Amino acid sequence: MKRSSVPALLSLLLCLFTVPAMATVTLKQIEWPRNFGYRIGDTVPVQLTLDVAPGWAPDRDGLPEPGQGDRQFELRSLTAVDAPGRCPDCRVYTLEWQLMKSVRAPQTLRLSPTVLRFRKDNAVAEIKVPAFDLSTAPLLHWASKKDIVSSVHPGYRATAFDSSAPLARALGWAGAAAALLLAALWVAGRLGSQRARPFARAWRSVRALRGRDDAEALEQAFRALHHACNESAGQTVFASTLPDFIAAHPAFADQASALEAAFAASRACFYGLPPDPRYTQPDALLPLLAALRDRERLSARRRPVSPSVVVEAA
Repeated sequence: MKRSSVPALLSLLLCLFTVPAMATVTLKQIEWPRNFGYRIGDTVPVQLTLDVAPGWAPDRDGLPEPGQGDRQFELRSLTAVDAPGRCPDCRVYTLEWQLMKSVRAPQTLRLSPTVLRFRKDNAVAEIKVPAFDLSTAPLLHWASKKDIVSSVHPGYRATAFDSSAPLARALGWAGAAAALLLAALWVAGRLGSQRARPFARAWRSVRALRGRDDAEALEQAFRALHHACNESAGQTVFASTLPDFIAAHPAFADQASALEAAFAASRACFYGLPPDPRYTQPDALLPLLAALRDRERLSARRRPVSPSVVVEAA
């Protein structure tokens, strides 16, 4: 080699060694948690202080995602915060693992190694977090699980409940509801002596025919009127004996003309005579039956209703 080429070669080597290395991602510090006293469900946070040079960013698939892990540990969260107090480009990455394995006896478990990958253009840098051993213990000594019923205790103490006051209120409301029901049944004529009142039952029968305008419904309404008159009189009441019925029951005297008209309309209905235009539907008998029902109710205390029932004849 010529002497003139030696200085040139030395200059080239000097330039190569004096060019600064390309800035990348470096691991500055790992803060490990305690390595003892863990039980199922406990979290294990691992903090990494990284010096991330400008332009470097986490690779899209280079960081572990929450939910990943093995059967022993599972990653619950991965957070990153700037830490300028440690170095100008420092960032702190916290990997929070959760213990998922339930052990039967104290045991040492290993947190698997983790790799964090960063990228800048086509350059890639990897930060490898080494494995970490920690000791775990069961929630309950395995020997006591042979009698699991006696070993499990509630986290609270049951207190006595006085049921007398709520029971008294419930009985009071039930009594009030029963009283209201009995009162409604009595007013509607469905309770006690009112059930035996002929005109009250006739009024209910005709009211059930409301809305019908056929001949059969009208005949049923007239039959209900005749049955009530016959039952109240204790014998069959005809149109010719209607005055005698009124005389024997003066409470119905103010309805005598209405009864005569209803009997005449009934005769026309059953014998094919020209119908009375006032009585073409069962509803037309409701006002008369309601008036007879009310007068029957007022006179019920003075004159008991005869239990005998005689079939009417139109």
